[in-house]
Amino acid sequence: MKKLLLVLCFVLFAFPVYALELLMAHNPNCNICQKFIEEVAEDYNDSEIAKRLPLVIINVYEQPEWFKEAYREHRIKTIKGTPTFIVWNGRIELTRIVGYYNKERFYSRVRGVFVNEIQLLP
Repeated sequence: MKKLLLVLCFVLFAFPVYALELLMAHNPNCNICQKFIEEVAEDYNDSEIAKRLPLVIINVYEQPEWFKEAYREHRIKTIKGTPTFIVWNGRIELTRIVGYYNKERFYSRVRGVFVNEIQLLP
């Protein structure tokens, strides 16, 4: 019993589990970003996909310190345009979606990323 408890503690602390988030690199001067906020962001966190991938909007001009640190450490790749949606596991960028066209295509792309890439990760 002690061995099982020791192994369980090792697994829990050696391999921490992080919740996934969908980070949006947002430029307040970007018309496409504003379109996304109006069409999607206002009710995104009420959607089914948000239960597993909540949205966090990051202003590219006022980045939180943890984001800057991850960027400096190359745990987040270069952002070349906005909006950029980054699937983040609390430690590293897993994948990303660049751009926004419309609500239906956005949800389709997010579901595709989630099914094809994220769920297959260990």
